[in-house]
Amino acid sequence: MSKSAALLKKKVPKRRFRIAHNHKLGRKSAAPARPRERQYTALSLFSGGGGLDLGFSAAGFSIGCSNDIDSYSCNTLLLNSGRKNFYNHIHSINADIRKITASTLLKASNLEPSNIDIILGGPPCQAFSIFGQRKGLDDPRGNLVWEYLRIIKEVQPKAFVFENVAGLKSIHGGKLYQEMLERLSLNGKYAVSAHSYQMADFGIPQFRDRVFVVGARNGRTVPEMQPTHGPNSTLASKSYKTAKNALRNLPAPGKGSSLPNHSGRKHSERIVARYKNLEFGERDPKTRINKLHPDRPSFTIIVGSDKGGGKGHVHPFEPREVTPRESARMQTFPDWWEFHGSGRHVIRQVGNAVPPLFAALFAEHVKVHVFGEKSKKSYKELISILGLDYLEE
Repeated sequence: MSKSAALLKKKVPKRRFRIAHNHKLGRKSAAPARPRERQYTALSLFSGGGGLDLGFSAAGFSIGCSNDIDSYSCNTLLLNSGRKNFYNHIHSINADIRKITASTLLKASNLEPSNIDIILGGPPCQAFSIFGQRKGLDDPRGNLVWEYLRIIKEVQPKAFVFENVAGLKSIHGGKLYQEMLERLSLNGKYAVSAHSYQMADFGIPQFRDRVFVVGARNGRTVPEMQPTHGPNSTLASKSYKTAKNALRNLPAPGKGSSLPNHSGRKHSERIVARYKNLEFGERDPKTRINKLHPDRPSFTIIVGSDKGGGKGHVHPFEPREVTPRESARMQTFPDWWEFHGSGRHVIRQVGNAVPPLFAALFAEHVKVHVFGEKSKKSYKELISILGLDYLEE
């Protein structure tokens, strides 16, 4: 049994929901983070594998408590706590959000509503995704948007960040999107700003479109972030980060790998032969998965199905599908970040996440335009903080 598996094997009392604390995992917290001008406190909903949590933590936010219905995701958040000075995540509630209240989150973290600077969350996106059937609010998962809104009403934080797929904007001719923005304003209590972003335009080695909505109780609006990367390097932007950047300096995959989550599928000789014959960027007509082009950002990393059993992309230089670790790299998760579980449990966490590097860049943007900070950490600084050496120039 691996060390991480042993840490997570300890029993917890049976409850309607589980409140997990980092000390129950037997992992000591790291030394206190270096002093900052100001510390911000956040609550995280629909936390998943931790993309938003990790990115906002790197930007100086302390996650008081997180929530997710998936126990593997909650364990991932706790398993990584203390591995870096900036990430000490000690409270995670494993529960259906429909069965808890804001006070559940606040009591677990010993906080009052007035302590909460921001609430983060991306309600399940499958109901809104262009890769699915776009059932929207007719899908039970779509209705979880209103649970997010309920927690906002109960806490009334200084700000909130709502993240979702770009397909959300076009459901029912855009009427659903407009209704959501109106509801999120809480009858004018929050100034709401909404923008769509292509992750590749900000140095993420992956094409991934997402919508980010920010609500600010102080009435401030948040302008759109301006792209920093593009297909060709110019005076105004740097070149895209590519699949080749993300995949460099990795050890060979397999159960004996020195990196966690770096073991992939086994393929038949027939599949291997077919993958060898694919051109860069070409889609296999039978498996319907794409071969990565080494000199372009990756195709979107996705879960693939409601059960999380979707296939990855084909490695550009080897006749196989990429491993969860390789997908995590294209999502800008650092190599020290370990996902609890195996197989589909890890794929779900990776595929549903916000790229942590983009989350950190966005958090810095929010700090300036909502909380009045005078400066932002740079892309280079955030790469260093997160430990994304494979993206360094």
